[in-house]
Amino acid sequence: MRKILTFSLLITGFSFANPYLNINVDETFIYENIQASSKSKEDILSIKPLPNIYSLLAEKKIKSLMNSLEKDVSYLKPVNTVKFSIYNTNADYLLLEGQSGLSLRKGVNAILLEDGQLSYKRKFIAYYQLRQIFNKDLKQGLVLRAYAKFIFGKFSLEVGKDNVNWGNGEYGLLLSNNAYPFPLIKLSTEKPLNFAGKWKFSILNGWLQEDRKDVSNPQLLGLRVVWKPFSFLEIGGTRTTMYGGEGRPGYKLTEYWDVITSSKDNVPGNKYDNDSYAGYDFALYFPLKWFDTFKLYYEEAGTDIEAIWQEEDKGQWARRFPYIFALLSRAYKAGVFLSKGKNIFRFEYVQVPDNYYIHHWYNYEGYTYKGYSLGYPYGKNVASYFVKYIHWFNNKNWIEIRGSYFRQPFKNSNIKINNYFVSIEYGKIVNKLLQINPFIRYDYKKAVDKNLLPTQFNFENKKENYLTIGLSLSLRF
Repeated sequence: MRKILTFSLLITGFSFANPYLNINVDETFIYENIQASSKSKEDILSIKPLPNIYSLLAEKKIKSLMNSLEKDVSYLKPVNTVKFSIYNTNADYLLLEGQSGLSLRKGVNAILLEDGQLSYKRKFIAYYQLRQIFNKDLKQGLVLRAYAKFIFGKFSLEVGKDNVNWGNGEYGLLLSNNAYPFPLIKLSTEKPLNFAGKWKFSILNGWLQEDRKDVSNPQLLGLRVVWKPFSFLEIGGTRTTMYGGEGRPGYKLTEYWDVITSSKDNVPGNKYDNDSYAGYDFALYFPLKWFDTFKLYYEEAGTDIEAIWQEEDKGQWARRFPYIFALLSRAYKAGVFLSKGKNIFRFEYVQVPDNYYIHHWYNYEGYTYKGYSLGYPYGKNVASYFVKYIHWFNNKNWIEIRGSYFRQPFKNSNIKINNYFVSIEYGKIVNKLLQINPFIRYDYKKAVDKNLLPTQFNFENKKENYLTIGLSLSLRF
């Protein structure tokens, strides 16, 4: 019997999306509502991007924000969504944290996003997202994301340009949604593997293609594994390494095990001497009747490690628990996530030491790509408090309030700068096609860092107040 493939061209009137299409990691509002579901504790949500099928967890709240999941069909949607945003700010430079490498310049900033997709049943997805930015310093159009994703069983292989956000917090310590999307190849689990609980993993290699003052065109290796032995407990581990680049050695396939384990990382003059990070994290879900979700989470990551398998530590037990290894030069994150009905709340504290995101090989731009931190948005030597509150008035209107206080640098410096910001965004779904989001943000800085890199400081001792107002219009086809 001949099989006939019906290939549909969908431009308007049909809001299909492949269940395995990525929810872009800068869609933080959608991710918060997925996490807020009372069913979120049953799965692993700390390896993002998640596939679109996870939007079903929060379908009642975000149904109007997401395209409906397609059935087993094939289609082409050259235009899926179009978003136009306009901001006006008096800041010379303002980072919009967690927005995939986005910042504003003084005056009017116009930003346009368009995306589209191609789907072949539930086996293959091709996706693109374009971004145009217009301000007094920049007139830029680029392909922000573009990838092909192959699905086989519970696994997927993604090839193209994308970014990730790993961990339970608002922003990952080692890889976050603040990072500018980069060319990569990524193997991931789309659904949990079942063995003494649930398991998910993601492993990627990225190519950071840019001219730099330290080492141009380095590469990035990343691995995250999460185990959920019980619905109330999640344990994760993350490993990243910046390596290679112009003038630096490359590796054969058989040598990547030494790169992943850092067994020879600290041997002087060794070709495995890279900028490596490793961390662990856990999350506890409490079944309290007063909340839909009550989650506590903690993450610790080191830029060095003492371990019995490392060349320089062989035959020696680590000096701290669990004794077979110990993280050195550690960054920390601790937080709480609460939800009940129409309300969502997050609070977290982050501390990053002064020798983070920098290395004797990668000693200027360091652990960045195109000027944006690959990890925590503010970079090194920072202590930060962050709070977020979301309230739904009804299923078409909501408000999101965000605030942060952070001190940078906060250690080993005569200067300790206090920074504050608070932002309010209102969301309204006008109809099936149109969504509007007015926005206002206030920043106060006791000194201004004139070096825009998150790995370098050049403070000017003057107080600054910034006011930013904006409006976004989104069309969903």
